[in-house]
Amino acid sequence: MKIYEGYHKDRKPQTRIITRNDFTYHTILSYLSKYVNKKKEVLDIGCGVGAVDLYLGNLGVSVLGIDISKNGIAIAKENAKHLGVAHFVKFTIMDFPRRLPKKQFDLVICSEVLEHIVNDKSAVEKIFKLLKTGGVVIASSPSENAPLYRMGVLRKFEQKVGHLRRYSVKNFSRMFTASGFEILETKKTEGLLRNFLFTNFFGGFLLRILNKWPFSEIVTFLDDITVPIFGESNIYIVAKKK
Repeated sequence: MKIYEGYHKDRKPQTRIITRNDFTYHTILSYLSKYVNKKKEVLDIGCGVGAVDLYLGNLGVSVLGIDISKNGIAIAKENAKHLGVAHFVKFTIMDFPRRLPKKQFDLVICSEVLEHIVNDKSAVEKIFKLLKTGGVVIASSPSENAPLYRMGVLRKFEQKVGHLRRYSVKNFSRMFTASGFEILETKKTEGLLRNFLFTNFFGGFLLRILNKWPFSEIVTFLDDITVPIFGESNIYIVAKKK
């Protein structure tokens, strides 16, 4: 708990809605553009300060963002009011999977969450229950094939951010199929460049520049080239409740 409160305590209010050109959110937003429309109700598990949810709310999508961090939720609520999307986006403190919303959704986002949960298999089963029949989950988690992880230089980073495990595409997919999901898509993402930027102190400074077009497009293109050569640092799965 202290890890997540500390992570969000110095976060500043968001001054703009993110776009698909943002280097940080490029992959998740591309999936959302494919699977979300205004008629869908979305749950974002582990929403943090709500950047993705504010993006969806700006499109007129109804979103509930939940997170264990009081600091994260407080900032998310402030951002929603400031950016004029509070009518569409709601945020609440919730310790998933111990507590669950009392309704079902058309789509669940579970991005960079399962690697923090002790019983990840049970968490996926809870996601299944939270979805309407035919509903879709978009999930991502760090890969055990990440270049810097395999080199052994991320041990302090893993401890700092509270990672309990990493996944392969095979065991990540198996966890969802075992809960009754049908896998629609899997994707290996984030090559060596992103792996460095998201796990290094200096990367945070560089991301402020790279999140702006055209730098985001150029670096994303270069990073994608490194994935088949050096390996992916992140895995995405899109799965459907049959």
